[in-house]
Amino acid sequence: MTSSSRGIRPRTVVLLLMLSLLAAVAVRPMIRPGSPVLVEVRRRTPVLGTYATYIVVADSGSAGRILASMDSLARILDDELGIYGTGELSRINSAGRAHISDLSADMEYLLETSLLLSEVTDSLFDPAIGALVSVWGFPRQPVLPDSAEIDSALAVSGLAHLRIEGDTLFLDEGTLLDLGAVAKGYVSDRIYSHARRSGAAAALVEIGGEIRCGGDPSAGRTWRLAVRDPRGEGTLEIMEMDSGAMATSGDYESFFIKDGRRYCHILDPRTGYPETGTASVTVVSHSASIADALATAISVGGVTLAGTVPDSLFTLMIVITEDETGAIEQWRREAR
Repeated sequence: MTSSSRGIRPRTVVLLLMLSLLAAVAVRPMIRPGSPVLVEVRRRTPVLGTYATYIVVADSGSAGRILASMDSLARILDDELGIYGTGELSRINSAGRAHISDLSADMEYLLETSLLLSEVTDSLFDPAIGALVSVWGFPRQPVLPDSAEIDSALAVSGLAHLRIEGDTLFLDEGTLLDLGAVAKGYVSDRIYSHARRSGAAAALVEIGGEIRCGGDPSAGRTWRLAVRDPRGEGTLEIMEMDSGAMATSGDYESFFIKDGRRYCHILDPRTGYPETGTASVTVVSHSASIADALATAISVGGVTLAGTVPDSLFTLMIVITEDETGAIEQWRREAR
């Protein structure tokens, strides 16, 4: 389908990235007669193993405070959702179990959403492949493991190794949860909601390509979001969005090349190897966490999987594929 998306006005262009990623805080006054003085405040900062950009439109007296609180929340969630360290996810993996009643609201939501999206994507989104991710070393020190290492990791990977008995979640020995394919989107959602509850008239959060944005109509802020060309320096498309979420997964984000073959960070839970043939997937949705997980799964399942996703979960999907000759093709689907 190629009809216009709800609330989105796409235009194909080749421009430099329109979303400004500033290394320092920037302030832009937004003055309207008879209204409080609003300023637009921006910050770029490292978090979740990548970089985040926060943009806030708020009263000049509170904008800086809101921005600082967004940054603080991001760092708390980074600690709690990381597979390494001493946060909640790491503790669950170390113990191999968790009482569901003791889970934080964040972890409970993420696990419930992960199970739902695993079902929707025929298990191509799988949050229990931490052992497999570990042997490949992404994103810190990626390496090409031998087939025996991959087979061993596959033997303890996948949701078949997670079970719930009564109030307790159990992981089989060696099985590790890894929420990396949904965490950036979820944190974007959480920080955006926090900014709005804290008084922001409008806000945008972008973490490693996962975006959540929106605002009051009175703020007059329309967000321009770029879809990157996965094989070039420019962009394929600019989305103009009043409110919503967008996530992009691409084989260019984290990869290495060995013997002429590209190995990217997006792993196929069926084979244990990185996906091939999909250069990038962009999903527009009401939720960055859902968009993030779908983009990852569709990178593995390709156009075939994208054609089966329920309309209620997305607004627009763009899949860029590459064949063995290097030819690029774009496939699109818009929700009805």
